Amino acid sequence: MKLLHFFLPRLEYILLIAVFWGIVIGGPRILNFDGDLPRHILTGNLILQTHRVPTTDSFSFRTIGYPSIPHEWLSQVLFAVVYNWLGLDGIVLFTALIIMLTWGVVYRQALYKSNSFFSALIITALGVATSQIHVLPRPHIYTYLLTAAWIALLEVVRAGKSQISWTLPVMMLLWVNIHGMFILGLIILSIYLIGDLLENPSLTWFNTKAARSLLIAAGLSLIATFFSPSGSKIWEAIASLGSNAYITSRVPEYQSPNFHMPETWPFIVILLITVIGFARSTKKTSWTDLLMVVSFTGIALYTGRLIPLFAIVVTPITAKALGDWTRSEFPNNRLSFLEENISRINSTANGSIWIFTMVLIAAVLLRSGHALDAEGRGNVFDQRFFPVEAAAWLEIHPQEGHMFNHFDWGGYLLLKLWPNYQIFMDGHTHIYGEALTREYEQVVTLDDGWQKIFKQYNITWAIIPPDWPLSKELRADGWKIVYQDQTAAILVIK
Repeated sequence: MKLLHFFLPRLEYILLIAVFWGIVIGGPRILNFDGDLPRHILTGNLILQTHRVPTTDSFSFRTIGYPSIPHEWLSQVLFAVVYNWLGLDGIVLFTALIIMLTWGVVYRQALYKSNSFFSALIITALGVATSQIHVLPRPHIYTYLLTAAWIALLEVVRAGKSQISWTLPVMMLLWVNIHGMFILGLIILSIYLIGDLLENPSLTWFNTKAARSLLIAAGLSLIATFFSPSGSKIWEAIASLGSNAYITSRVPEYQSPNFHMPETWPFIVILLITVIGFARSTKKTSWTDLLMVVSFTGIALYTGRLIPLFAIVVTPITAKALGDWTRSEFPNNRLSFLEENISRINSTANGSIWIFTMVLIAAVLLRSGHALDAEGRGNVFDQRFFPVEAAAWLEIHPQEGHMFNHFDWGGYLLLKLWPNYQIFMDGHTHIYGEALTREYEQVVTLDDGWQKIFKQYNITWAIIPPDWPLSKELRADGWKIVYQDQTAAILVIK
């Protein structure tokens, strides 16, 4: 019987394995979503080679010497290490592990808060579906994990174990070096403080052990944000990110979610369940939970890229609301007895070996050359999206002068061709700013005076999609196509 329990997997482990394999199977999709990953890998390798974190840009000839605040340098190093060791297969595996671990933490929190096995499992599965809108191998995945762990620590401190509050500033020291969204940790900590004060609105609150511990942790966490290669300047970078209306209007992931698209529907469902749970439960909703739901619903409605963070934060709260609601209105129904029996059986199982086994199987299959995606393409930079063949041609046939390149290809071209070539632009719009971004748009839209941009920067060749109007216009102006495939055309000035 003990052997059976050892191998019998818990239902939550099956869910986590499904999360892991879902990402592994979707590897080619997440690798080729945009051109940011190649630049992160290149920057990480540059840090490893020089043992220095760059604070100015050296990748575009238009921004040489421009401030480049390294607000995610440590995550770039991690991506580079994984890439150098296991290639793009490693990047996919690593991303899947981070996301699986994130939802493992979220599930434990959901079960702890709700005290309901069904509620925790169902809402966690719904949260996973909600988060898939922006699961990509980019530095923000570390913020997913750190956010889940941060809230778990705060719940432990709020439950009375204030002695572990010292771990919060230590975690913040890691967070500020790994991703610019470290500010979320401070916001969440502030919400916990405000919520706790609203629950106990008196001066005596400041003398409670939990309040003092959280206030000290908040102060030390704020101080920790200044301990990165950027120092205080990292706050300037965070303030500038997403603050320019022109740039955010040009980047789809900064836009508000389009609720006509099916991938946003789980967000709507989890939000509706939360509202119903709050309304029907006989238990009073804490100020902290209410403020967390309102705050993260607001940011998710403002920008679609933050919907996964909404799911991570709100899932345990929704599970609690659902559990309280069902217990208060249906205390003795058959479903309650069924849940109790399944939960008891599930708790006696172990089955964690299956998580390690499935991860190992995925790693072995990928390392042996098996493609696990439905199309059988494998984890490569797809030549249908990136100028793979064109970049290989450029390595053999070097071009003189400055290039103009497609925005989405900038990161890939850097990974393959830098330092022999510098790009016109890539997806790091916070470096280029509005003025330089407008120059790019002026060229690709053939707006009046676009030729002056080429003359200003001495553009002598371009690598762009062959069907772009710009390609036709350049050919009409006498530019010559020296290379072309279905994805990219390379044109040079005569």
